[in-house]
Amino acid sequence: MFQIRRGVLRFHRPPDSGELLFLCWPVLAYRVTAPVLAVRHLNIIERVVLALCRAGVRRPEDIAEKIHQSAELCEHVLRQLREGGRVDRYGVPTALGRETLDTGRVGAEAELIVTHVLQDPLTGRLWPRAARDLVFQRVHGVRDGQAELRLDSAGSPRPITARIVGEGVDLVRPRPPGAQQVIDAVAAQRQAELARRAERFTDFRNGRSPAAHTAERDLQALATELTMPHETAVHRVLDTGRPMAEYLLVWLSEGDGQDGGPRVRDPFGLEPNSMLRRTLTEWIREDPGLADAVSGAADTASARVGAEYRAAGDAVRRAAESRLVQRLGGELRRRPEALTLLLGLEEAAARGGESGVESVAREAYRLHEHLFRRLVAEYPPPERPSWAAGARAASVPTVRSALATAAKALGLDRPRGSYLDGMNVGKALTEYPKQVRMHGRAIDVERAYVRDLLPYALIAAADPKSPHRRDHPLRELARDRPGVLADLEQLRELRNRGSHATRDATVEDDIDWCRRLALDAARLIVSMPPTPLERN
Repeated sequence: MFQIRRGVLRFHRPPDSGELLFLCWPVLAYRVTAPVLAVRHLNIIERVVLALCRAGVRRPEDIAEKIHQSAELCEHVLRQLREGGRVDRYGVPTALGRETLDTGRVGAEAELIVTHVLQDPLTGRLWPRAARDLVFQRVHGVRDGQAELRLDSAGSPRPITARIVGEGVDLVRPRPPGAQQVIDAVAAQRQAELARRAERFTDFRNGRSPAAHTAERDLQALATELTMPHETAVHRVLDTGRPMAEYLLVWLSEGDGQDGGPRVRDPFGLEPNSMLRRTLTEWIREDPGLADAVSGAADTASARVGAEYRAAGDAVRRAAESRLVQRLGGELRRRPEALTLLLGLEEAAARGGESGVESVAREAYRLHEHLFRRLVAEYPPPERPSWAAGARAASVPTVRSALATAAKALGLDRPRGSYLDGMNVGKALTEYPKQVRMHGRAIDVERAYVRDLLPYALIAAADPKSPHRRDHPLRELARDRPGVLADLEQLRELRNRGSHATRDATVEDDIDWCRRLALDAARLIVSMPPTPLERN
């Protein structure tokens, strides 16, 4: 997906000195049309003329004499103020004019601009930045995962090598950003620019310059007024173009992070950028070469940070195991497969992002597979279910009817399109007694999936001839979660990023939903007697 063709994007000049680790960071660049807020203030002439009008000096000739300007200029300014509704036809300030004179702001209107936003391909998150133009730094060569560049540093060109992030990582193109995400990214860019402008114009003689004061007022207006009505905001982002797979030049500086380790700097020069450190951590988990590069970027301090990144997964797992044991009891540690799946779920939840949510759903689904394999292995159906009368094979409608009756007896909801409707009723079920007699079993439990295992669990839990129908664990699950059939279908679609799922694999709130389903399944596994292997 990613190749260096036109060079690498560069929006800010790196420092000329210091130990820096340069990275070519993969991004998906979208050309978009987005709304921004344009704030205009009174200029000095407008302010003086409006103030004189309030003081009773309203004729252009009189105003010109006061401010030593031409009468034509003063008449032009008065006409603009009148057309803007800030003075009446006699030159008397209106309520709007008096408010404008007090605040200095003429107004703030949303206007559409063409810009570019950047999306991280691993997490699917948009960078909180935007760029009107894509500016490329020439790459002189690529060798062994390193790009060779020559920066236009002060004095003389500065040759550098930048590690290409994500080489060898299997990336899946995330969904394009939504309208509100684009608006938020553009707003974050403008807010960061205004904050930097206010800081740049600071008067270090214990005061604030007029330019700084103006920038701060713009920033306040942006923070309070850029959020537009949701419907308007969504429909005013137009023409989100096709993503362009590019690399962005990013650099880490030595020893100035919060923990003394390397700190990834904002490549737009608009510090701070809290997204970068979190995203770097997520990439390090996926790219071992990047982890090694970060670890070797500085001496002792950098080594500590590298160890922290490598240990992050272990720390998450230890904390998660403690929480899980507290919720499910110490018996969970005697169910190693269930515990491993739960820990994988918690690690994916900590990672977050679209890929994290899908991983959570995948682990939750695998936990249900483990549960149903245990149920079918330890609570097998009767050798001759109630529909198996005589030597002849039962018909498919007969078996389907028996399964529907069993689900109803357990109190399971049966929504249209559920697992019951999609089950494949073949010879293993219609000739169940014969299959068991010939092969010793009708299904390979260890290789079967939930949809294959569900009929056998239903038969064992509710068939009138089953010896387990009164104490089968599926009865407890059905009592606590009667919608489990619909839940399993939604979980499967969420795991596969199904476009027809009512849940969305990009909504991180669904992590909690997946976690609840997984905990219900794990609670049932813990309640079952341990296998001989687990007892040892």
